[in-house]
Amino acid sequence: MTGLFNRIAHRYDGIVGSFDLDEILKHLPLNEKTLFLDLGGGTGRVSYHLLSLVNECMIADLSFEMLEQAKKKTTEFMLLQANADNLPIKSNSIETIFLNDSLHHIRNQKETIAECYRILEKGGALYIREFNRKYFWNIFLILGQALLCFKSKFYSPKELQKACEDVGFEVSIIT
Repeated sequence: MTGLFNRIAHRYDGIVGSFDLDEILKHLPLNEKTLFLDLGGGTGRVSYHLLSLVNECMIADLSFEMLEQAKKKTTEFMLLQANADNLPIKSNSIETIFLNDSLHHIRNQKETIAECYRILEKGGALYIREFNRKYFWNIFLILGQALLCFKSKFYSPKELQKACEDVGFEVSIIT
């Protein structure tokens, strides 16, 4: 999967299109003291818009080329090429972790959620934004990824809730 993202990195932002920043900001607890991690954040297409709202913005992604695209946007990002399930980040050190449409691409999803729990400081927030397979239009996205031989795994909201609760998170589902 990383190879594919490395190949499309230079045009990724144009492929995936726009996103609703206001909807994201409504749910992310950010302030000028926040240490923010965009896990699977790739090109920084969302994080770029959050830079002025946080103290420090880190993007962790397995794809080197995606991180290179983020670096072209700004030098203000702290970039980390790493597996999401084994991050070289101190325990209890991150205030807000954001996975924006990326969890389904991660092979070891439960281990990644456990890793988020490890690095998140007490009282911190993990925000996972994923496609819900029960919505009609998302079925096309899921089928498209299958046709492209992506090995994506899409959780239902209930399955994702259970995976998060299993490692100790208190969960609120936002639809």
